[in-house]
Amino acid sequence: MALFEHIIMLRQDLSTSDLENILKIHEEAISELNGNIVYKESWGLRNLAYPIKENKKAFYEFMNIEIPQEKIKEFNSKLNLNDKIIRYLSIKVKEFCKTPTSLIKDKE
Repeated sequence: MALFEHIIMLRQDLSTSDLENILKIHEEAISELNGNIVYKESWGLRNLAYPIKENKKAFYEFMNIEIPQEKIKEFNSKLNLNDKIIRYLSIKVKEFCKTPTSLIKDKE
């Protein structure tokens, strides 16, 4: 299993229930590909540095996931099909960063 730090940015106009449904579908997609979510946190609605697809803000979700290396391309293909996700980034790491992240620590 490969370790990935994974961030998705979702459209700003989503309701709370839409956001929860998309995250549930996202988690199910990881499970279908024999992956596992080790840790997740919501960074909330944040300003973007520049507009992306007419969005000036986005909901950020951070996850530490374990997924087989050969499945990551298939996973990214599924993310490309979802029009609610405006950007995503999956970075392969040797070990996960300390949790909670500094963004959450700063809020407290």
